[in-house]
Amino acid sequence: MKKIIIATALLVGLTPLVKGQEKTSVGIMAFTYASGAAKSNDVNSIQETVTNAFVKTKRFNIVDRTKMDALKQEKNLQKSEDFIDGSTIQQGVSLGASFLISGHVISAQAERMEAKDDKGNVTTTYKAKLSIQLKVIDVATGQIVTSETIEPKTGNSMLGAIGIGSSTPEAAISKAIKGIEEKIDDFVSKNFPATFPIVEIQEKDSKGGATKLMIAGGTAFGLKKGDKLKVVEISEIEVNGKKLQRKKEIGELKISKVEDENFSICTCSMGGVDINSKFEAKAKLLVITKD
Repeated sequence: MKKIIIATALLVGLTPLVKGQEKTSVGIMAFTYASGAAKSNDVNSIQETVTNAFVKTKRFNIVDRTKMDALKQEKNLQKSEDFIDGSTIQQGVSLGASFLISGHVISAQAERMEAKDDKGNVTTTYKAKLSIQLKVIDVATGQIVTSETIEPKTGNSMLGAIGIGSSTPEAAISKAIKGIEEKIDDFVSKNFPATFPIVEIQEKDSKGGATKLMIAGGTAFGLKKGDKLKVVEISEIEVNGKKLQRKKEIGELKISKVEDENFSICTCSMGGVDINSKFEAKAKLLVITKD
């Protein structure tokens, strides 16, 4: 069966368009933490949560954990502040990673709370404070392209606190880690949106606008029915003697059917005329997953 080229992930607004036909290779570095700020088993749980956020998208090749552990052993990362040097980047290259994900646990601690009822009975519960910093390092340049501090959503002024009412410190920390899963998913989606080419325009309306089209992306990249996508036109503009890449959004799509691992059918909800005219003019168009 004829293979269709599938574009790999790109960092929108942060790195140039990634040109390739394979899934993006990502190395999850051993997470660091300050002494007394967290326990090693909790840090490992947080790292696994981040790793799972990449794995479940089906859009990444994750560098083997045992190979990444070599970086931890050499730099003793578990007991030091996060850092990136030339040697670490070079090892990332040798492991085949395009990007390294660095994580530092600022705080993962549980605090004891006591409350008395009308009869003087004391109830002991625990609340957790969790805060982590995630960084994306481009192995090709050695540069940190994005950095974000992630904390659970709270409804009060106690930054990063969650898990109130848990019966044990461990339960409070577990609840807090569960509370950041959605934010970690958003971090992955925002910084590594998947991109796919348009294969063909299948249906048009009376004005010549695309109403249904096929893209080269399916279950292999975690796409599913109902997903919303955007269509962008890629062009180059010279500014002060320097060529800059411009990504102009021209339309929106919604997946109506995922045919297999390679193809999906989409309906056009916005910009059908532009999409069709530029597709016929062989402009460089890409379909990108939305945040």
